[in-house]
Amino acid sequence: MKSPNLSSTRSDEMTQQEERMEDTEATAEDDNYFDSYEDIEIHRLMLKDVPRTEAYQKAILGNKQLFEGKVVMDIGAGTGILSLFCAQAGAAKVYAVEASRLANLTREVVAKNGFSHVIEVVHGKAEEIDLPEGVQVDVIVSEWMGFYLLHESMLESVLLARDKHLKPDGVMLPSKATLFAAACRLGEFYSQQVDFWNHLYGLDLSPVGQAVLDSKRCKPEVAIAKADELLSEPVQLADFDLAWLGPDEIERIHSRAFTSVLCDQPTEYQGVCLWFDCSFEWPDRIPCTPVKLSTSPSSAATHWKQTIIVLPSSIQVEEGDLIGWELTLKRSMEHRRRYQIELNLLDPEEDEHPVPCSCGQARCVVIAAFMAKADEEPLPDDDVDVSTGPSSVIS
Repeated sequence: MKSPNLSSTRSDEMTQQEERMEDTEATAEDDNYFDSYEDIEIHRLMLKDVPRTEAYQKAILGNKQLFEGKVVMDIGAGTGILSLFCAQAGAAKVYAVEASRLANLTREVVAKNGFSHVIEVVHGKAEEIDLPEGVQVDVIVSEWMGFYLLHESMLESVLLARDKHLKPDGVMLPSKATLFAAACRLGEFYSQQVDFWNHLYGLDLSPVGQAVLDSKRCKPEVAIAKADELLSEPVQLADFDLAWLGPDEIERIHSRAFTSVLCDQPTEYQGVCLWFDCSFEWPDRIPCTPVKLSTSPSSAATHWKQTIIVLPSSIQVEEGDLIGWELTLKRSMEHRRRYQIELNLLDPEEDEHPVPCSCGQARCVVIAAFMAKADEEPLPDDDVDVSTGPSSVIS
């Protein structure tokens, strides 16, 4: 099943005119993106998200000793809330970088809270601006995450800004981000949007419900998934260390996985649910109070909710059944702030399993145990001769 945000098939060969047109379109898309963040309602929704905002507050104010006297960059400062947290924690200087025209309002907020002597609001893109005298920062803090972690592609700007502005021993907050997937049923979605059409006023309007399902093949559903509707253990799709992650590594995320169904009674497998976790930690050598922000169905709801890829039809499953999928998130070549999501369902009996595989099938369990044992065995010392017979030289 293919569920793209937008088709992105195109030729790699481009004329100069096409290149200029693409640059113009990319600039327009960026302008529209930044313009959208001038809408105060967006910021109200984000600040109303208590798990999100408190995670940053705890990570910063709960580790004041690691901010005191430091130079910090806040990328995508918005209303300035994270910059203010950093100033409260004792940062010597905070560069609040905001690419939208909201920057003027951010300055007012900073002044209103008495931190104009610490926080300097910079209007521009973080990867393009130059700091005074080429100064580099000790900490970069940013709330760059979108739906299914990668939507809006703000992460690329953060990584490019890191390479330009962060000291070699500097810290990224959040420091790590992990994307997960799990099989799920969609009881409320089916009840409200699909089965609703089956019997209305004595008539059968079920083709409309099928049209709703068909429409979801072109766009994932962003909604709250219930923890008790998950049908499998989480499968890790991607694990990012923000200190080392390269921009090229977020162009395409690919995962091939098999997992066992978990349910008390026979039920319907109706979608694949995506969510992410972010952790706020310093390198091991630095004592800190780590903080975790989770958008999983079992955690407090956030404005990101979960992203659900709806299957074209329900599949009957029961406890212990093996299911599999191949999931690809590929950044659109035409619209760089969007990803194309492609989901292909796999047959556990016919399709090749990844190695190692945690599906629980006997063959996969044996392979995983063998690989784990091999990892535990020490490598031979370079000074030890491990040959068991006469050596031979091939020339």
